[in-house]
Amino acid sequence: MLKAILESAVAAILAIDSSGRIQIANPAAEKMFGYTADEMIGKPINILMPEPYQGQHDSYLQRHLTTGEKHIIGIGREVKGLRKDGEIFPLHLSVGTFEVAGQRFFSGILNDLSARARLQAEIDRQSLLFQAVFDHVPEALVISSPDGEVILVNPAATRMFGYSTEDVLDLSTLFANPQDLEKLETGDTDSVGGRTIAVPLRRRDGIEFPGQGHVADIVGADGSRIAIVSLFRDMTEEMRQKEAALKSQRLEAIGQLSGGIAHDFNNLLTIISGNLELLEETITNKQDHDLLSRAARAADSGARLTNRLLTFARRRQLASAVINLNEQVRGMTELLRRTLGDTVELRTHLAPELWLARVDAGEVEAAVINLAINARDAMPDGGKLTIRTENATLEEGEIGFEGPLTAGEYVRISVSDNGVGMTKETLSRVFEPFFTTKPPGRGTGLGLSTIYGFVKQSQGNITIYSEPGAGTTVNLYLPRSIDAKQAQAAAAPETRLAKGETVLVVEDNRDVRTLTVKRFERLGYRVVECVTGAEAMEVLKNGLKVELVFSDIMMPGGITGLDLGKWIIENRPSLPVILTTGFAEEIAGTVTTDEDSWTILRKPYTQNDLAEIVHKALERQTA
Repeated sequence: MLKAILESAVAAILAIDSSGRIQIANPAAEKMFGYTADEMIGKPINILMPEPYQGQHDSYLQRHLTTGEKHIIGIGREVKGLRKDGEIFPLHLSVGTFEVAGQRFFSGILNDLSARARLQAEIDRQSLLFQAVFDHVPEALVISSPDGEVILVNPAATRMFGYSTEDVLDLSTLFANPQDLEKLETGDTDSVGGRTIAVPLRRRDGIEFPGQGHVADIVGADGSRIAIVSLFRDMTEEMRQKEAALKSQRLEAIGQLSGGIAHDFNNLLTIISGNLELLEETITNKQDHDLLSRAARAADSGARLTNRLLTFARRRQLASAVINLNEQVRGMTELLRRTLGDTVELRTHLAPELWLARVDAGEVEAAVINLAINARDAMPDGGKLTIRTENATLEEGEIGFEGPLTAGEYVRISVSDNGVGMTKETLSRVFEPFFTTKPPGRGTGLGLSTIYGFVKQSQGNITIYSEPGAGTTVNLYLPRSIDAKQAQAAAAPETRLAKGETVLVVEDNRDVRTLTVKRFERLGYRVVECVTGAEAMEVLKNGLKVELVFSDIMMPGGITGLDLGKWIIENRPSLPVILTTGFAEEIAGTVTTDEDSWTILRKPYTQNDLAEIVHKALERQTA
């Protein structure tokens, strides 16, 4: 009977004599320690114990035999066991004593606690993970009972609501309107099976704020709800941004309306100032000349007033200072190279003797970086990005993105890429707030509109040229800062006039073509107009006699200015060609194996620039 009990027992059973040697070991003990019964019987019990239990056991045994002290007899305790393979494991030990034929024996019942230890370790690990998430999740996490009693809140909740963990007793305390507590049960079901609610919340100091909550139930094994988990977000900043976005859109709509009005006024003022300029050349009487000058100044004031209509909504105070844009670009080069990555080649062309500009240096840096990132995104397979600085003088009547540009002296910084480019439809909306062609999550649509506002508020100008497949060039015209020495600069060079030559002007934009024709006529040239490259080829094939062809590069109809120029070289090699473009030369595709064949004038250009480049082209032809 006793043998059957020992062999069937689930717990390990050991018996030792008064000398500490094993006398009985059941099958469960063999399984637990990895020894056979024969390997254990007659051996000291110490072989099944790691230190310090071996020494402690010998001490306990001797004291019991000598004094009768029962240190562990009759007491269950958790100790460590030692398997045959050297593994130390936790076990529960209960010790008893008995006598047989006058001899003292000790019995031990042992239970392996390894599985329980592993389970506890996993519980501890999950508790640590939960605590880490609970402590660091940025949203306010509140766990409450089904009747609204708060059980637990995380640190974010105490920061959001201003209550300590002990102070929050009822969930309704956190709601601006306690009746909104019912919405925990009736919110809209979200994608993960919980509920979403939008309610005004309230801090401890009584301040209310817009909140959004995600609510989920904790369900017990029997299907009953045992707790509610609420995750609250403070929507104050998001609502502020939404309101700011709506305000920005409203201001942009007003700006677009104002732009139309300003454009009409500028057309009128252009006619007024242009006729005053022509009259000025014919009037010699000083009194009349003074009256004319006053009228011209009034027209200039009117032009400045209409330009303010386009910028009135941009009121942020700028920290303007006199800076050298070359130094600004050099200081950004390393940052730009890291931003662009290895697939984009960065080139800089910095003009010598660059004028100083009065502008906010931080805004310039932000604008260039923003444009560079846009360019990088437009070149997914890599490409070239060019940053160029130049001195630039704009004359009255120069055409830009929104119509005539403000005349004056500027420092121009251009950012050009050879990426995918933009369609006319995209280009027409490129400076609108929140308009973007990037996929969701890749862009806000605020970058270019912010640059536009900064440049306009700086009393500068911005132009953009782009064609699908030909890349994009953005030019920022920042006002020149003139010191005392610069103000005494020499007078502008004398304008070179024509000698009766005829020029073929090829330009698809009607306004630009009209201005170009007038410029040539003011210089004394006869002008023939063509709208497309195909039309220009046709009139030349039919024997039109001209001394020079002046053509835009980017034109519709499949024949670009570059194509027209190549055709002229093949069929009328003695006819000089000047190409004009708003793109940088590299980006416009004009740098080829025969690049020396082309003379290129970048838009916008001055009357003197046009006169000089045409004079040189004709001079080379007759040399």
